[in-house]
Amino acid sequence: MVSEMEIIDPPLEQAALCPHSPDLMAQPRSPECEECGSRFNLRSCTECGHVGCCESQAGHARAHALDENHPVIEQMTSNGPGFAWCYDEKRYIR
Repeated sequence: MVSEMEIIDPPLEQAALCPHSPDLMAQPRSPECEECGSRFNLRSCTECGHVGCCESQAGHARAHALDENHPVIEQMTSNGPGFAWCYDEKRYIR
């Protein structure tokens, strides 16, 4: 549920240029892909915090984004969020 979701810092100013970027970014809900358990090249849904693997693996992050209409994902790195991608606009937004 949205009310129980942990929230991290708002998106960077550049991300605000994308109308699909949420006002508050959801914190990743898992340290691994929620579908296959991969711990490499992870992406987090900025809307709900779902964690999926990248397209070079099984593509669970992309599948979630398209199935749930949550178009913006963030790269998960050991130093915090990396790039952000919008599937609707097909471009990096950060």
